[in-house]
Amino acid sequence: MSSQHAAPIHDADASAPDRLLAPALEAVRAGALLALDPGEELRIDTKRDRNDVVTQIDRGVEALIAERLAPTGYPLLGEEGHTVDSWRGRVWVLDPIDGTLNYVAVHRHWAISLALVEDGTPVLGIVADPVDDRLYTAVAGRGARTGRLFDESGVGGRPLPLIQDATVADGVVIAHVHALACLGHLPEIVRSSRGLRCYGAAALELVEVAAGRAGSLVHPRLQPWDVAAGALICRETGAAVTRLDGTRVDVREPGSLVAGTPSAHAEMIERLVRG
Repeated sequence: MSSQHAAPIHDADASAPDRLLAPALEAVRAGALLALDPGEELRIDTKRDRNDVVTQIDRGVEALIAERLAPTGYPLLGEEGHTVDSWRGRVWVLDPIDGTLNYVAVHRHWAISLALVEDGTPVLGIVADPVDDRLYTAVAGRGARTGRLFDESGVGGRPLPLIQDATVADGVVIAHVHALACLGHLPEIVRSSRGLRCYGAAALELVEVAAGRAGSLVHPRLQPWDVAAGALICRETGAAVTRLDGTRVDVREPGSLVAGTPSAHAEMIERLVRG
């Protein structure tokens, strides 16, 4: 339903995070369909460097999702231009296409990441992988779920089980080249693991940890829209998520991130900081 015709959500019960999941999913699905079939040739611009790219579809998906979420009455912070005056109360946080270089170059491994953040704490998170028709959702205190993005028969699919604890040696490590370059002990840590992976979309990398397919993840610096949804999904499956120094991640601020099983996370922090 377009925000031009949808009635605003006012009462407290209807605006509970779990009640907002359905309209949020509807908005994400609409954005995914636009990204999968934009109906026009991509116009590619660069931001910081030639590998930091943006297209008119990134902007179009953000505008569409913002319109669909307008009836909730909460402001939206988006990577491609939507700003907020304050983090007070509830704020939607959106990366319309996380992994735009993948979207442009390899046509997979990109995601839509949407979170509802309340006074700095994510209370609802959605990570959608449109190409593989995968969906990950979480509501704070209610666990995480996974299913098919385009299956509208239920909200969020089946429960995502709690992760099995494991050490760094038992799992793969997700990290990028710049992390290997700036974190002196990381190459040695990777060599002691099952191997290195890099997907180029932080939201998808976080749900790899949440789903137990990766033991740990390290990023020197991420933005709020990169982490808000995925961090909640990780926490709801029992994964630990902190800064590199072990302090709490405030999703309102850009910064480093380490996520993993409890044991792998603790070991990663210890070895990165103390060697």
